[in-house]
Amino acid sequence: MITSVHHIGCLVPDVEEAIADYKILHPVGEVSALYVIEEQMVKVQFLKIENLFVEFVEPIGEQSSLYRQLKKNPGFYHIGIFTSNIDEEIDRLVKGGYRLLNKFPSPAFGNKFCAFLYNLEMHLVELIEM
Repeated sequence: MITSVHHIGCLVPDVEEAIADYKILHPVGEVSALYVIEEQMVKVQFLKIENLFVEFVEPIGEQSSLYRQLKKNPGFYHIGIFTSNIDEEIDRLVKGGYRLLNKFPSPAFGNKFCAFLYNLEMHLVELIEM
């Protein structure tokens, strides 16, 4: 079951520069630790703006699949949603036409599982296990 929206993911060339830029917009926003997610070949950091987080995602190296995407279309690229049962939610979405890309434990969420799926409009959705 989907429980709440957690974040909007933003693909950036440099996490630290993006955080500094957004801190101008929202100076009192809380900044998370910097996480390296080796399986995804990315660095991520969150900025809390009220009840929503902006996740800044920086590809690590040219081998990262997101490196090519960054060169084509930097910016907002996914929405992160909490779910109480990630496996049931993946099954439900796949049956509804979503395409599962991957499922992995994420250090950004205490090594709980996350999964990326594309919907019918080719928008990327990240499920986050609660």
